[in-house]
Amino acid sequence: MTTTQDPTESAGVTPQQLVGRLTTTKLILTVLAMSAPLGAVAGIVPLVISEGNGIGAPMTYAVMGFILLMFAVGFTTMARNFPRTGAFYAYITGGLGKPIGLPAAFLAQLGYLALLVGTYAFFGDSAKVLMVSLFGEAFVPWWIWAIALWAAVSALGHFNVELSGRILSVLMVLEVVIVLIFNVSLTTTGGPHGLQFESFTPSAFTSGSVGVAILFASATFLGFEGTAIYRTEVRDPARTVPRATYLAIILIGLFYVFSSWALVTFYGVDGAVDAARSDSTGIFAAGLRFYAGDVVAEIMTCMVVTSLFAATLSAHNPLARYTFALARDGVLPPALGRVHPTHGSPAIASATVSTVALVLTLPFVFLDVNAVTFYSWMFGIGTYAILTLMALTCLAVLVYFRRVRHQERPWNTLIAPGLGLAGLITMLAISSYYFPLLVGGNFAIGLGLQLFILGLAVFGFVLALVWRRTRPDVYSRIGGEAATPEGVDV
Repeated sequence: MTTTQDPTESAGVTPQQLVGRLTTTKLILTVLAMSAPLGAVAGIVPLVISEGNGIGAPMTYAVMGFILLMFAVGFTTMARNFPRTGAFYAYITGGLGKPIGLPAAFLAQLGYLALLVGTYAFFGDSAKVLMVSLFGEAFVPWWIWAIALWAAVSALGHFNVELSGRILSVLMVLEVVIVLIFNVSLTTTGGPHGLQFESFTPSAFTSGSVGVAILFASATFLGFEGTAIYRTEVRDPARTVPRATYLAIILIGLFYVFSSWALVTFYGVDGAVDAARSDSTGIFAAGLRFYAGDVVAEIMTCMVVTSLFAATLSAHNPLARYTFALARDGVLPPALGRVHPTHGSPAIASATVSTVALVLTLPFVFLDVNAVTFYSWMFGIGTYAILTLMALTCLAVLVYFRRVRHQERPWNTLIAPGLGLAGLITMLAISSYYFPLLVGGNFAIGLGLQLFILGLAVFGFVLALVWRRTRPDVYSRIGGEAATPEGVDV
């Protein structure tokens, strides 16, 4: 395998690295917080049941977990053989070239930014609903709560990732414990209708609308792909990043399979779909109340809000690091690529991300757009962008290992990434077809947002080609610096 000097060094740039000592456990909990597991079980899993394939929801999550595990095989193999920071941005550049790598970076920024500002709105609305539930009055509009969250996340983003990791770890553990109270109680007692395993049959999986089920289920897995973006902020990147990636997918996959099965089992094979359709946002709370009482159910309602806080912080951090990486490579202003001398964090990039998020959110406040509607638009953009990046990463793995000498097994470089690519293309096709569902059912808005995503990708592609001729120094640095003095040749 050929090696070459880091392009940032040849350009006379001294790259700075972020600093951190995240363990495997903290990294897993940090990245999975973005999927908001408690919020997903309380709000999205019922939609998979009611609007998707009904009692086949557990099999949907199992299939999704398998596809993403295949993605992870190629993803971690690329991380091992192409040890550069930048995650999607770096790996897609390494496999498909700089003209594809630059738009991939822009799509990553767009995806995380959309999820960030959308979750601000959803948090604001959820906090307002919680106030009404607890005190009978909302007190302030949703955007006040959103701005309070923005201030908290912005402050935490300034410091070392260890601080965010500690907070996210605690919140994630509490979320999982709340859900497991319901799941384990049902399993040990047998539930009101007895245990059932019909959910795992082929006929259950193919019932209803499998496409809609996959659409909603795919959104609940977001976050695990962020493990690689923290490469320089973990204790042992060569071991921690792959280990955290695999464990994150396996654990969150099993969590959703177990939780969706428990919900179906609690309401029964014949009643689960009707229950989810009649009160999709309340069926989990009702089940938890049945086993644990009103106090625990009220705690769960409060924790849905803290779950969204964790999801927001978990989206902010990778966005700041993608911005940092692009600045480090000369794509964005160099100041954004500076490391805080005390905290070892991307403090300037983080503050810039916070400012952009606030500026993007305020117009929707002044236009009095419904918070949930705004969230659905941003949720659709973010999910679609990240699924696209996952598919491109699988393709990049296939191409990269056809071009370079290596000692990896065909399973790692061909079979698993190929299966992952096939599954992700299928998910993208389903997402494209049902995209209006993610934005409130409006076909025109859905099409417009998809065209915007495509337009941004085309802009990045054209910009890279222009820079290849007019700014060769910047073009040569697209894709990130090596994690060691010598890196694999792009």
